[in-house]
Amino acid sequence: MPNEINPDASRIWDGAETYVIPRSAVVGGNIAPYIPANVDEELDPLWEFVGLLDASAGIPVNPEIEITHYDGFGHPRYRSKARKGAISTGFTALEDNSVTRKFVLPGSSPNKIGAPKGVYFYVAYVLRDEDIVTDIRITLRPALFELTGHSGAVEGEQESYEIACHHANDANGDVFQRVETSSIEPIVKTFTLPAGTTGGTWTVTVDTKATGPLASSITRAQFESALEALSVVGEGNVTVTGTGGLSGYTATFYVPVTTVTASGTSLTPSGTVTVA
Repeated sequence: MPNEINPDASRIWDGAETYVIPRSAVVGGNIAPYIPANVDEELDPLWEFVGLLDASAGIPVNPEIEITHYDGFGHPRYRSKARKGAISTGFTALEDNSVTRKFVLPGSSPNKIGAPKGVYFYVAYVLRDEDIVTDIRITLRPALFELTGHSGAVEGEQESYEIACHHANDANGDVFQRVETSSIEPIVKTFTLPAGTTGGTWTVTVDTKATGPLASSITRAQFESALEALSVVGEGNVTVTGTGGLSGYTATFYVPVTTVTASGTSLTPSGTVTVA
């Protein structure tokens, strides 16, 4: 069988944006609530936009690892060991704004310029390759920001601030959570309770996996969580909109699902939940 190529799997980035959240703003160090479920979901307002970036500098990714080689008499380099793997990234900011002043020589107050010091931020990179893919990369732990270059003030030149982001690994050795455009066409289903419903519960079955009883007054967030809890769906793979009840909910699945049904036999009065 001849080898096949897929040009759409190559990446030629056309745009990039950087967002940050100060470490102190993430309660308990849990960044999960601020990771979007898919590339079409707006970032949480807690993310602060850095502004213009230097396109020529891009978003460098620098993998680091310490390798030790072991030699024996007559057996050079008979074993090698790798340890202390790490990743650092970075960006070059071009704006002097309220966000960049938090990590570009931050002083004791917004109107002060201070000596270099270590500051920590969660980072979100949003990368776009035309209409092929959007790749959002969010750090799982706060990164240490280091100002590695400052252009200073030069006549007729753009002032710039080069930032290195030294990332910490989580317990699994992971650094980023990736949210990217899926090759799977989203599957949209609407759920509407029967007219006259006053209470009771209903259930949804996705490819043989059923939810627990869902209250007739279930909220949008609760319904989304119930669908995410199904093993065939998973966290972050469905988005629910709507106000529920007779107005209905719309669920958009970002994983391949075949059959979606609902049962309203335990509603009051018993009725048929429409799935369309």
